[in-house]
Amino acid sequence: MTKTAPNIRSKKQELRIKGRKLLFRVAVVFFLTSYFLILNSKSVNAQVFSLNPQTAQVTVGDEFTVDINIDTQGTAVAGADVKLTFDPNVLEVTNVQAGDFFGDEADNVSSGTLYVAGFFKEQFATKTGTGRVAQLTLKGKQEGTSTFTFVCSTQTNDCNILDASATDIIKCTTIQNGSYTFSGAAAPTATPTVQGPTATPPTAGFSAPTFFSLGLGVLLTIVGLAIIL
Repeated sequence: MTKTAPNIRSKKQELRIKGRKLLFRVAVVFFLTSYFLILNSKSVNAQVFSLNPQTAQVTVGDEFTVDINIDTQGTAVAGADVKLTFDPNVLEVTNVQAGDFFGDEADNVSSGTLYVAGFFKEQFATKTGTGRVAQLTLKGKQEGTSTFTFVCSTQTNDCNILDASATDIIKCTTIQNGSYTFSGAAAPTATPTVQGPTATPPTAGFSAPTFFSLGLGVLLTIVGLAIIL
């Protein structure tokens, strides 16, 4: 039987609809793939701080160093602020030394909080790349574990990385915190006691010199009496 014209037209319309649906699905997949690729590229090219080493196991009382590093991912930066919190009962910051990335730094250590600012003395100076903002000297006060946590948000009084226009470009979600564990101190080595020679107590009674002196005294006494008489 020969197909009629209306049936042919309906088939063509059905094919057009299926084609449009297929194109729409392809477009959606392409859009979502592009979107996630852009997000991933942003997370990779993130201006962040990091700690080196990020973790450590140290004996209580022993000092060790930790670097605060910066990565600008090719963006010129004019300054940076670092705010870290820790357990002051377990961990102690004994020294803060300027790093090699910025020209100068300022720091403040209070109970459980460390603040470090990196900046250039020259006006309008900027820098790109990676480097050390500061080097910390840490020490364990007692057994336990203390995290070393970057305080990062949209606020201006915590961690910031400032570009040439003083815009904060830090990516807080890509920062990884530190963790340091301290074990008991080694037992002190006992120092052996060196004993001197034992003193010999004097022998009871008369010694030879004493007896001789006593006899001489008696003899002189008798001679003296004989002369007087």
